[in-house]
Amino acid sequence: MANKEEKQFGYFVKRLFLLIVILVSSKSGSLNNYKPSTATTSSAHQASTEQTLSTSSQEHASTKQQSPSENPRNSSAHQASTKQILSTSSQHASTEQQIPSENPRNVYYINGTIPVVNKWYGWQPEIPKSMDCTWQQCLVKDHNCTTCRDSLEDMKNTTSLDPGKDWVPDVTMLRRMFLDGHDANGNPWPPPLDDELCNVLPKNDSTRELFDVVPIIGAPISREPEKGNNKVLCMIYAMEKGHATKIRAMRETWAPGCDGFLVFSTKSDPRIPAISVPHRGWEKYGNMWQKIRSMWKFVGKHYLSQFDWFYIGGDDLLVFPQNLKNYFATFNSSEPHFLGRRFKLAGKEWGFNTGGAGYALSRPSLQCLVEHLENSVCGPWKKSSQEDVWTAQCLALACNITFEDTRDDQMRERFHHWWPAFEYNYKGRLHWYQGFHAEWGLLLGKNCCSPETVNFHYIKIPAMMRYLFHYAQNCNRNL
Repeated sequence: MANKEEKQFGYFVKRLFLLIVILVSSKSGSLNNYKPSTATTSSAHQASTEQTLSTSSQEHASTKQQSPSENPRNSSAHQASTKQILSTSSQHASTEQQIPSENPRNVYYINGTIPVVNKWYGWQPEIPKSMDCTWQQCLVKDHNCTTCRDSLEDMKNTTSLDPGKDWVPDVTMLRRMFLDGHDANGNPWPPPLDDELCNVLPKNDSTRELFDVVPIIGAPISREPEKGNNKVLCMIYAMEKGHATKIRAMRETWAPGCDGFLVFSTKSDPRIPAISVPHRGWEKYGNMWQKIRSMWKFVGKHYLSQFDWFYIGGDDLLVFPQNLKNYFATFNSSEPHFLGRRFKLAGKEWGFNTGGAGYALSRPSLQCLVEHLENSVCGPWKKSSQEDVWTAQCLALACNITFEDTRDDQMRERFHHWWPAFEYNYKGRLHWYQGFHAEWGLLLGKNCCSPETVNFHYIKIPAMMRYLFHYAQNCNRNL
């Protein structure tokens, strides 16, 4: 009996000590005096994540947003994890000492259990107060304007961006910033887009016409915490040269609508966040399958239990995230699903979802995929640009999971392989493209696209991504 009471008393003392440490350390943290700290997550801290208990992501998602002076992490789930944190190493205590109560949202949880301070939380390039050109001029590919929010200078950094060898990115950072509504300097976030963007294309432009005649509406991004089993991790493959342009445009428009967002690039940048993950072979288009394999493995290892859906695409993808989430909500994410834009290979019993439109795996599908990536039918050493075909082959042959019809009730597509004007004006003259849809047909003109469209592809100019996102969501079109 005495031993039991001593253990309970010891546990109480440890919890009390942790709370005192957090309260004392809070005096030194200030969001208004934002400077990235030089501390990084220790290797001992990272190693200990493999020993921690799995905590339900819903417990963290259900935490209500509070003012910066409060600590919403003082939930029962957080307190339950405190005992595990204290039992690992003294270096955990030093990590906890960096957690400022003034800004609890700069804390994220590795594997849902280990709290880590994100020293780049709230980072945002400065937005000019006035434009030195028009948004119309920003639509030109090689413009000379410095205020189009795609300048390489905006992404330059004077301090090290190296997050460390064993870094696990803070994929929920942009979502938390969206809920906060401001960046580290107190500026509105995401950065507002002015209504000049509503009129950069003439009314008779086919892109604008498509959005109006369907009409395509980007549902407003919800500010409510996800309470169901519908949390989406959006994954983008990219190159470092796109960080300041297309990736930045994603970051400031649709990315915050995903519950998690992570770029897999040729260089890590925790401000985005982006991570460089090694893979077999060279970094080139002809070896895309090996890059995607490494992405699936990394996500399966670190984020499988925290999300219900895993949506992957390239850096020229425009997404209407709330449309995406609303569509996913019509499925049971605890069952295997493989969703996207269907292409059917001639002579094959199974087809694939084209990578251009992006495609999504539910958690059971991803789990099975990761478990079989080294199987021979999954091409573990294959060098190929056809990552979408190999993902589909692995799911079909190793997991018995195939694509599904994702059209709306009028047979209009939700996921799009092309950009808007091409989808709208396509006349059915591409033999290979027609062949991929021969089994179920392809609607043309205004019937090409569902009002519940979730994406467009080949959006390579950052200002065009901002325009399309803003036009679908915010411009008064008298529909």
